Amino acid sequence: MNGNFDDLMLSLLQYAYDHKVSYTLTTKLDPYTPPVSKPENKMMIINMNWHCHEEIPFQTAHELGHIVNRDEGILYYSPGSFKHRFERAASLKALDIILPMYIAYGDGESPRNYQTVMEQLCIPGYLENDVHKKLERLS
Repeated sequence: MNGNFDDLMLSLLQYAYDHKVSYTLTTKLDPYTPPVSKPENKMMIINMNWHCHEEIPFQTAHELGHIVNRDEGILYYSPGSFKHRFERAASLKALDIILPMYIAYGDGESPRNYQTVMEQLCIPGYLENDVHKKLERLS
């Protein structure tokens, strides 16, 4: 991953702080319990025990996306659940949040291979076209 996991998480948590989002990072959940956000309260819970550790930064950005988008309800992360009206919008906002951070930890230039970015950040495949377009705009 461009930059390391800890640096990317620190940037995401700084973003949360800057947007007055409270969060709990916990290792006490089952490895398959997804993160959750409650946008009305501007809070999220991130499962640091997630079975695919490399996915946690994108999950965090996704939950931030729900909050920044002011979605309604209690929302659980599900990478394959793009049909729900809030999920795609939260994932697109997550890309807006995380991709500039990812680039900042690299050489400051947009990576040439968007598929590598997707693999390193564990971005769901249905966002492939969006990642490609957003990285082109950032270059």
